[in-house]
Amino acid sequence: MNIPELPFEIWKERIENEIKILKNLNFIENDTIVFHEKNVDFWVNINSLGFVTKDNTEKLSLLQINSHRIFIKLNRSFPYPGGIDLSWYSNIFHPNIHPVEIQNSEKQGTGYICLNILKQWSRLSDLESTVKSLQKLVENPNPDDPLNYDICTKAAEFFKKHPMEEFRKNHNNGEEIEEEKDDEDVIIVED
Repeated sequence: MNIPELPFEIWKERIENEIKILKNLNFIENDTIVFHEKNVDFWVNINSLGFVTKDNTEKLSLLQINSHRIFIKLNRSFPYPGGIDLSWYSNIFHPNIHPVEIQNSEKQGTGYICLNILKQWSRLSDLESTVKSLQKLVENPNPDDPLNYDICTKAAEFFKKHPMEEFRKNHNNGEEIEEEKDDEDVIIVED
């Protein structure tokens, strides 16, 4: 199957316009945009309430984080389906994201992100809505459809017991959240 491509100048102009929008929204890391002959790549930072795990064998301990790093590669077939590749790099405890950097693991993750907008990509899709969807995904994990990785299934179990709405209502940013590993359903929040 031959994937369509826009003429190079139109493709480049569209990407430059979309990158300009992301820059104005302060998503793109400075000096990371690289135009190659067949693709463009860059790093984005998004700010959303998320969690990482701490190394603790007796209980699950989470720290809130607000900054996340994603690598975006736009292929020559962008904006058509298959023209965008995203990899989640920064550590995160989430059922729908398998980050490249996994804390307390000797292996790297895949960077895979389970996001409907990526599965249903069309030529009308754009980077702004994609990045904003990533922000929403971080703050609204879907524990009913986790990725098939240990860290993701653990996150799914946790967020089934403790929905994100609970944290948004009851906890401030920067607090540590711990869950005891016994039969009781207890979360300990420390300042």
